[in-house]
Amino acid sequence: MSQKTVDARLVGIVGKPHGIKGEVNVMLLTDYPDSIVNGCLLYLDQDCTRDILIENVYIKKSRGRETAVMRFEGISSIEEALDLRGSQLFRKKEQAPVLEDGEYWIEDLEGCMVYMENGSAVGLVEKVEVLPANDNLAVRPSGGGSIIYIPLVDEYICSIEITGKKIILKKMPEYL
Repeated sequence: MSQKTVDARLVGIVGKPHGIKGEVNVMLLTDYPDSIVNGCLLYLDQDCTRDILIENVYIKKSRGRETAVMRFEGISSIEEALDLRGSQLFRKKEQAPVLEDGEYWIEDLEGCMVYMENGSAVGLVEKVEVLPANDNLAVRPSGGGSIIYIPLVDEYICSIEITGKKIILKKMPEYL
């Protein structure tokens, strides 16, 4: 038995209806809200089997956060819009914007090996915690032990090589 995996990225979460004609508010979770446009195909599941087409979208700022008002093809009433509330919206990785050199998706850091500049292994990134001040790498040390948290800021990070799954540190955080 083979297992099919689809690499999908979460781009937003459907909120409450906007008006009575089937439009919904969507909290955007993408760094590229301009890439969500009319005619964009999104999915209601991470396996990308339940597609939904954006018929109309406009982006607005609400309390410092970008949100969108969307109308989806086939959704034309407030009742249908209410059924979508809480749904997660995904986009296939190949439909995502192309990143420039030196840019990466946060989830691509998971599974990277972390090294010091001198080549000594620190550990493996288990996950990235997205926090208001900065993101933190949750690293499982090579020699075992509890997770260490390394801020994802220039003070500590020398380089990130996504293709080689390698992160080089300038120094370890002082609090360790």
